[in-house]
Amino acid sequence: MGIGQSRGGELAVMAEEDGTIAVDVGSRFVGVSDDELERLLDNLAAEGGSVRLYGGAARPDDGDEPERENDPGTGAAGWVMAMAAQRGISVTREA
Repeated sequence: MGIGQSRGGELAVMAEEDGTIAVDVGSRFVGVSDDELERLLDNLAAEGGSVRLYGGAARPDDGDEPERENDPGTGAAGWVMAMAAQRGISVTREA
């Protein structure tokens, strides 16, 4: 679902491997700043929407895999989930 169609629906968010966050604008994902994402989540919460989160690691870093330690994608996904939780927005994770 695109960014302009997200009110009361579902907002698709991508946590990129480099830690950047992008949202679906209909035909592609476009990077957004922290402030922009917070504004989008505020609007989504007011309309009763949800988030479909792509990217980031599907499981937390347990410290056993050195290449996953301090993974920016995992951090970005965690931040999105935390911001959504603060606003009472449900999040569905996709691989």
